[in-house]
Amino acid sequence: MGIEDWIFLNKAVFFVILVLAGAGLGFLSGIISAPMVFDTPVFISSMGASAVPVTVPDVLGMTRSGAQSSIEGGNLVLAGQWTEYGDFETMGLVVRQDPPPGTQVPQGAPVNIFWNVGPLFRPFFPDSIIGLSASRAEEKIADWQLYTAGRTRIPHPSIPEGVVIAVAPWFAESISVKRPVRLLVSSGWTGVPVLVGLRVAEADSILSGRRLVMKIIEERAVTDILKEGTILEQFPYSGEQYMQGDTVSVVTGAVGAGGWGEW
Repeated sequence: MGIEDWIFLNKAVFFVILVLAGAGLGFLSGIISAPMVFDTPVFISSMGASAVPVTVPDVLGMTRSGAQSSIEGGNLVLAGQWTEYGDFETMGLVVRQDPPPGTQVPQGAPVNIFWNVGPLFRPFFPDSIIGLSASRAEEKIADWQLYTAGRTRIPHPSIPEGVVIAVAPWFAESISVKRPVRLLVSSGWTGVPVLVGLRVAEADSILSGRRLVMKIIEERAVTDILKEGTILEQFPYSGEQYMQGDTVSVVTGAVGAGGWGEW
């Protein structure tokens, strides 16, 4: 073996000794420090304190405001308030919740509640609001827990302004809360009143209230006894404009007028 080979061999042996020594020291360091590191493990969550679980409270049977207070008092968030149809007994109360009561969730987690808005069909008696003022009719509809779709106004010769003439839709006894109720309301009558079909005394009273004068220009024979003493025709016609003090001429019905031969 030459001098150069001997030197190379010594360097290789020295390198191996250094590697083995380093590995040994690392192993010994791990044995000494491992108990210190793993004796009390500490886990740190990105959510921090909110990762600590809380129990979802039972809010079934509560009002919406009571449920909200209970949920927020438990470090949770009231995410949504949804409606469901149900019976009158639990109307206005929470009937379902998500997550269910007792569920373990992180602090700040959302909770949804579902509250009962009452039955789908409500009592409805449209005939009872005919003849009421529009505002009173709307109050009565609201008492039935229904809602209105507004008013349609049309002139009417005999029904005063603001009074309900008709209702749509017309369902007796009950109606779905999804069906809005619309009112047909009188806008009054500005022209000559409708007198045809009225009794003479009633027509005269209406004209007097408008400061008009009635004049009977003819008594026409009729075979129908129900038409006796009623207005058959009028001049000017209903709806025409007038001035106070004007005269309205009328033709009245009379049984046997002009002789029995006309029967």
